[in-house]
Amino acid sequence: MNNSSNHARHTQSNADDTSTRVTTSPAIDPHAIARILVARPNHRLGNLLLLTPLLVELERLLPGAEVDVFAGPDIAAELLDGFHSVNRVMCLSARPVLQPGRLLGYWRDLPRRHYDLAIDAELRSHSSRLAVARSRAGWRIGFAGGGNDSHLTHAISRPAEDQHEARLPVHLLRQALQQSDEWPIPPLTLYMDASERDLGQRRLTAVLGPADLSAPRIGLFADATGAKRLPVAWWEALTSQLQQRLPRARLLEIVPAHGRRLLSSPLPTVFCSPLRRLAALLSGLDLVVAADSGLMHLAVASGVPTLGLFRSTDPQRYRPYGGRSCAVDVRREDIQAVVLQAASRLESGAVVSAS
Repeated sequence: MNNSSNHARHTQSNADDTSTRVTTSPAIDPHAIARILVARPNHRLGNLLLLTPLLVELERLLPGAEVDVFAGPDIAAELLDGFHSVNRVMCLSARPVLQPGRLLGYWRDLPRRHYDLAIDAELRSHSSRLAVARSRAGWRIGFAGGGNDSHLTHAISRPAEDQHEARLPVHLLRQALQQSDEWPIPPLTLYMDASERDLGQRRLTAVLGPADLSAPRIGLFADATGAKRLPVAWWEALTSQLQQRLPRARLLEIVPAHGRRLLSSPLPTVFCSPLRRLAALLSGLDLVVAADSGLMHLAVASGVPTLGLFRSTDPQRYRPYGGRSCAVDVRREDIQAVVLQAASRLESGAVVSAS
């Protein structure tokens, strides 16, 4: 049995002695880390993509380690393909009790994987904290106050200032490894090869015609859950104003997963159910304007500049993260502000912050 496993038994025993005291181990030795568990079992697409900066950072700081991801949606394995350090992706549906065999199998296997490091990558997830505890990893890190801290060997204080949800897990890792926080935080990332992007570009060309710098291609995604969704009439007005301000632009409605278009405007539409194919198509656009949604984060991860429209959640925590993307808080800004953002990006290559 390796040293990390022995250390795991020692720290687990200490954790069992008290429900309030956090067992704090000596400094983590990066050279002793071969296997890593990252736990964020949330079924939403956006939350999976918000995990990718941490995976990029793990490959930078611990390039020789192997990573297992305890994630949520079944598409997690598909989207994380390309991260060379990711070995295994454990997926759960939105209602894991309906998959008891799979859930019990994961639960049984966690301590058998002999992880050296386990990361609770979610601030407020009870199941994430339990998975890290169940792993019995030699070092178990998470944010203090995110659950039963006695399960952790290193409980890290959350930054005093509010930070984006994509930044927090990277901050957690850096603090635990005693690394500088001054290095740029990686953006949301999907690794797609040239053949995937070429296929997406060819499909986009079939719908909108070839790329032309004088006729930018803009994707519109109007779907969102609950209070995040803007009225169809609002999107119709946005479409009209975009066409007036950018008469040569070619607009495209991105059809939601349910397969039905939302806008009545006679725009070309595209529907892709495999999310990697959709990401490849998005990467060929010049701009995506999207409601606060998983699609918004998918567009950012594909590398296309994205304007995220927020009407209920906090833009500071969930804005499009990476590249030349930004958020527009439509509770404070009108449609003209969105049009200005789009025009500024397409005309000058820089997005003026409206958040």
